[in-house]
Amino acid sequence: MIFSKRKKVKFQKKLREHCGIFGVTSNDFGFSVAKLLYKGLIALQHRGQESAGISILKTSGKIYTYKKNGLVSKVLKNKVLTQFWGNVGIGHTRYATTGALKFKSSDCMQPFHFKNNEIEFSLAFNGTIPVYEAIKKNLVHMGRIFTTDTDTEVIAQLIASIAIGTDDWPEILKIASRFLDGSYSLVILTSNGDIYAIRDPKGFKPLCIGELKTEERNYYFVASESCALDIVDAKFLRDVEPGEIVHLSHQKDIHSEMILKTDRTALCQFEFVYFARPDSIIDGVSVAEARLRMGENLAKNDPQLFDNEFRKDAIVVPIPDSGRSAAVGYAKEAALPYVEGLMKNRYVWRTFIMPGQQKRKSAVREKLNPIRSAIQGKNLILVEDSIVRGTTTKQIISLLKRQGGAKSVHVRISCPPVVNACYMGIDFPTTEELIAGKSKKEFGEENYIEEIRKIIGADTLRYQTMSNLKKSIGKNENQLCLACLT
Repeated sequence: MIFSKRKKVKFQKKLREHCGIFGVTSNDFGFSVAKLLYKGLIALQHRGQESAGISILKTSGKIYTYKKNGLVSKVLKNKVLTQFWGNVGIGHTRYATTGALKFKSSDCMQPFHFKNNEIEFSLAFNGTIPVYEAIKKNLVHMGRIFTTDTDTEVIAQLIASIAIGTDDWPEILKIASRFLDGSYSLVILTSNGDIYAIRDPKGFKPLCIGELKTEERNYYFVASESCALDIVDAKFLRDVEPGEIVHLSHQKDIHSEMILKTDRTALCQFEFVYFARPDSIIDGVSVAEARLRMGENLAKNDPQLFDNEFRKDAIVVPIPDSGRSAAVGYAKEAALPYVEGLMKNRYVWRTFIMPGQQKRKSAVREKLNPIRSAIQGKNLILVEDSIVRGTTTKQIISLLKRQGGAKSVHVRISCPPVVNACYMGIDFPTTEELIAGKSKKEFGEENYIEEIRKIIGADTLRYQTMSNLKKSIGKNENQLCLACLT
């Protein structure tokens, strides 16, 4: 085989992705799925704002790919969609978590369309393969020629090398998955019109399948989140299981095979805290309800709530948008008014997934503006999903006090402190970038949260406990990845 064994290598600070993927197949050869791809990617825009793309198998039997930098609505305009006529296709929205300086390069955009004399397919990938350089080195020794420095091409080249002499796609993907240590959900469009969806054995990244049956035609879908199925009126069937390959074909029903099974799974907790849309259901858990429970658990036994003088002017204010559900839960449990105290400019991108810290800083002021009439003279309980670098929270607190006239700002965070780097696709790759990780190292376990409070300018600061986070999500430590929090 290609490699005699897996190699253990150091994690590389290279390009990693946290993206949205979508696929659809129809049994009607006279129908184009291009607009369905557009709708699905619009629903997954929150997972990636830097580029968007689609690959469609045209009726001629050729795969055509179109991808550009920008939001889905700017890239996939109607005049583009009308040129791509085919009954099966996949799509991708991209957020690059490292290598931000390269984010305008077409090399990094997806889907990744691979074609040589032996095989043609297109690949859309959400995740990261930390050991991809070791795989690439072996493939180069075999004579494979690379055109980019992305783990997406490594996956494509690995698949192509295995496929020499065979067109048995399930077997090809089974073999490839044995070498892909990391976090990934991916969809593949083959030149014979099939879609294959794969989720890594630990289930780091979400992936689900759905169907839509009408009088005219039938469709099968695969998506990063169930909200993308809702927008196309598809019925949610189930999540793709960790370690499972699912085959979607316009010629027959869904087929699946479990290829790699592990004793424990590791779904990223940050999906529930921040990344996923609240109207999605991931591995049987409603994201909105999980965030609501996070807020309720934050309010339980919060010592600030026992101060009757404080409560007279106290209101609960979310940092929009991902802090809203938790703020509603907190307000309900605390029996305090829920108030929208920050106006969000919906035309500004999500700040966390912006490429580069300076862009994030400038975007905060463009994105949020205090509603002075709602918060002036009030004690604010400010509910946020997380504090990663600390700069955004610090800016917001300053705005609320200086421009909004808040009497005090008491910060409550839905998840525990983020103290460790993530090597599985979230954009906090070094401990030095993390305000909690850096402060814990410098000031110790007992003092670091107080130091964070001083840095961000909050009157008080409380984080979610680990046990309450797990309770809120409804999963335990053998089902979640909590590495960045421990």
